[in-house]
Amino acid sequence: MSASAHPVLRPGGVHRVLRDGTSVQVRLLSLDDGARLRAFHFGLSLESTRLRYFVAKPTLYDKDIAWLTDVDVVNRCALVVIEHDAIIAVARWMRPVEGSPSAEVAFLTADGEQGRGIGTLLLAMLIELAPDYGITAFTASVLLENHSMTKVLRQSGYRVTVETDAGVREMFIDLTAPQI
Repeated sequence: MSASAHPVLRPGGVHRVLRDGTSVQVRLLSLDDGARLRAFHFGLSLESTRLRYFVAKPTLYDKDIAWLTDVDVVNRCALVVIEHDAIIAVARWMRPVEGSPSAEVAFLTADGEQGRGIGTLLLAMLIELAPDYGITAFTASVLLENHSMTKVLRQSGYRVTVETDAGVREMFIDLTAPQI
């Protein structure tokens, strides 16, 4: 499937059913999502923001919103999960340098929505998109106590290697090496 033809990248995105039977919309984050993104972030606990950003981040400033919504799909891709017209999760990849074959992935799910399989769904969708953009590996920096994110990444279906340093798991997912 060509990159431009992938349904999640179309304006309406796709609908997917979570493990609890709920249907959600998954689509590309857009510049028009600034207010939704701010509302999503406002509803997060400081612990959730600390696990994602490694520091508690109570506020998203205008410059943060501008940077987070500036996606080109090729080097910076961000998918959102929408339920009841609100963002309940965000997943993204960011290449360290333009055209790199690897990209860092990061996820953030609303506190009350965790455990519904949203991170697993988003990782699968990013993995599905990656080959169309020449991405052959994902990396992730995960705090040691973030067991749920570690589990999602380890269960990606691909070979995962891990190095631990200073309380952080540096995870490498080789998208060319499926687990059998």
